[in-house]
Amino acid sequence: MSTDAPGSHVQLAAALRSRVADTGTLEPGLRRAILARAGGGNAAPEPYDALAKQVGEDSFRVTDAQVDAVLEETGSEKDTFEVILTAAIGAGLRRWDAAGKAIREAEDAAT
Repeated sequence: MSTDAPGSHVQLAAALRSRVADTGTLEPGLRRAILARAGGGNAAPEPYDALAKQVGEDSFRVTDAQVDAVLEETGSEKDTFEVILTAAIGAGLRRWDAAGKAIREAEDAAT
């Protein structure tokens, strides 16, 4: 089965990336910026940037102050949760992409 076949892990990761980027209660541009930042991309607007970067790099070091700053900006626990979840998915997809790259490089080296 091709890695791009429907239902493949590659397709499922792409669908997840698309759903997170395109749906939710946050403004789509902000959601995409948070997703990218947690995945190692460019800075997102503050206070979202600090939280997204921390989730992407060392999530166990997220502070109450970072979450509180986002909560104050969004005014909603639901939106704050969306920020955290979006960042966590961005971080996971970053690792997924790195693993896929490593596997492809190993396969190329073996041929």
